[in-house]
Amino acid sequence: MHDHSPVAVVSRAAQRTAWLLFAPPAVLAGLRWLLQWQSERGPQTTALPLTPLALDATALQLLAPLGWALTAALVLGLCVYWAVRRVGGPRVRRALLGGWVALWVAGSAALLWQHANLQGLVPQEPVQAEVLGSRPRMPNLHAVGGTELLLRVDGLEGVQQLVVDDPQAAQWRSGTRLSLQWSRGRSSGRFVTGWRVQDLPAGTGTTAPNL
Repeated sequence: MHDHSPVAVVSRAAQRTAWLLFAPPAVLAGLRWLLQWQSERGPQTTALPLTPLALDATALQLLAPLGWALTAALVLGLCVYWAVRRVGGPRVRRALLGGWVALWVAGSAALLWQHANLQGLVPQEPVQAEVLGSRPRMPNLHAVGGTELLLRVDGLEGVQQLVVDDPQAAQWRSGTRLSLQWSRGRSSGRFVTGWRVQDLPAGTGTTAPNL
């Protein structure tokens, strides 16, 4: 028999809230670990994102994501305040918990999509690229860091950005010519899978290929 006393009801509600708060992040962390473990069991392949660089972005455009985030937080706060006064706190809390769970479910789906995209790489013909500049990139929660290269890639418009975790890449100077092996993702994106130095500017040491 279930205990329907006020204390028991409050205790069950607190347990349910705790599960909804902490279980979705734990599921996402477990899924990330599982996908990483599965990737490490298979053949180890390099797949570095090759992305366009927005050189003509203004300061306003660079700060736009922060502005949108602050606006969204303000709108959400006003909606919560209005909803609490209109329908009561308990219903609003349930709705917020539902949104919290949906957010982590969407994150898990995005993680699965990214994994599937990398598992279905479609090799392309090698292309020539020229290094326009480079700078160190510190590691973070999403990347191991390395050297950020600005490239002019034959057949692609605009300057491309590539982060290479090879220590030798720090020696590449402006004017270095590379032969890139690359692939397209199963659904989107370009990924560099290997490179070979074709020509080095005067005064630059030789480097070994990464294929």
